[in-house]
Order: sequence, then structure tokens, then C-alpha cells
Amino acid sequence: MTDTSVEIVPCDRPHPAQVYGTFRLKGDHAISDPATVSAQAFEGCVPLLHDFAPDTWALPDVGFSSYYPESVSGTGGDRTVRCWLGAEDGLPEVSLRQDPGAWDAGQWAYLKAMRPSSEAWFSASGKVDTDLAAATAWAERMAEGGVESAKLLRAIDGLPARARGPVTALANRLDALSGIHRSASRAPTRAEFEKRWDIDGDEDASGEEWEARLALGLPVEDEEEGGGEQQG
Repeated sequence: MTDTSVEIVPCDRPHPAQVYGTFRLKGDHAISDPATVSAQAFEGCVPLLHDFAPDTWALPDVGFSSYYPESVSGTGGDRTVRCWLGAEDGLPEVSLRQDPGAWDAGQWAYLKAMRPSSEAWFSASGKVDTDLAAATAWAERMAEGGVESAKLLRAIDGLPARARGPVTALANRLDALSGIHRSASRAPTRAEFEKRWDIDGDEDASGEEWEARLALGLPVEDEEEGGGEQQG
């Protein structure tokens, strides 16, 4: 996973990782700070992940990372960031790219509505657990993403009757969580952030998402068996 030597192989052969997108670092100026390059690479890869795999719940157990130049001169040099998904035990011998044509209209509308919330979730950097500024910035993105997804969920037309209640419940949960996340984003200390973020130990909407996905016929993890997936 950390070896920077790369052998390019087809997806139908054994492979530990798959590139899911590329982009160029922004700006014409020189970038000499590796942390700055790393942050820009991370932020740029999150939306590309959702272009490649709109239903992140359906991905196998993978990590995502990128290859990027540690510094870029002001007069040129490689600015390409390559975003990839990988697993230490290897990936399935197929591409992980998802085809929007595989979903019906209601499923596709749901996935598009959940994208702002999902992108916010995946935007958490490794500094969130230790750095207050990173944590509060992430909490603000979570609040904004949750509000936007809740609004989009409520605007979906033509949902099957069985899905309307669960989707509305999810929208309500996202709105409630957005208030918690907004409060956490304004915390003056790390201890206060933790206190505001984890209210009653119920800080996410995974239960409501599970119910909404099941009602829409999207794959969910089988909670009773503690693993595997089932189709609703």
C-alpha cells in the first residue's frame, strides 16, 4: 500500500488498487510545502470518488489515497494527482466503477441527494482526531452537507410508497444532526468539541440510511448476521 513503484494491470487481473480519477494541482505559483500539496490532493480526490462510485455504501472494504508530487516548481513540473482505492488483501478482479444505469429513477435520485452529506463525511482528514481547527472545519462541512442532503431528499418526486417514510425520517435525522455538527464547529476547545459532537452516543444517521436504502432496494449490510449484504 505504501510502495510507490506501480505496475499497471487490467482490472480483471489480481490487483491491490485502482485509480479512480486524476486532476492537476491548482495555481500557477510554486508549491513547496508537502502538507499544502497533500491537503489539496485529498480535497480534490473526494468529489472524484463520488463521480466514480456514487453509492459508496456498495464499495467493498477499501481505503482511498493518492499519489502526488511532494512539491511543484513555479516554472513547471508534474502537477498530476492520481486518486486510488486500495485494499491490503487486494480488490475484486473487476473494476469498482459504478454504472448509473444500474439504478432505477428513485434509487438514482436518492444517491444524488445523499452526495453532499457523503462528500462531507469523506472529507475528514487525518488531523480531525487531533487538531481542533481541522475538526471544527469538518464539523461545519458536515452541517452544510447534511442540510443540503435533507433538502434534496425531501424534493425527490416519484418515490415508491414504501420508501417515503424512511426517506423523510432520514431527512429529519440529517437536519437534527446538522444542528449538532454546527454547534461542534463552534467549540472553543477539543474537550468541548467532543462533548458537543457525541450527544447521547448517537452521532450519525446510519440507522435511518439503512432503512431508506432497504426500502429503495439498495444493498445494505445484514445487521443480524454482522456482515455480508442483502438486497431490499
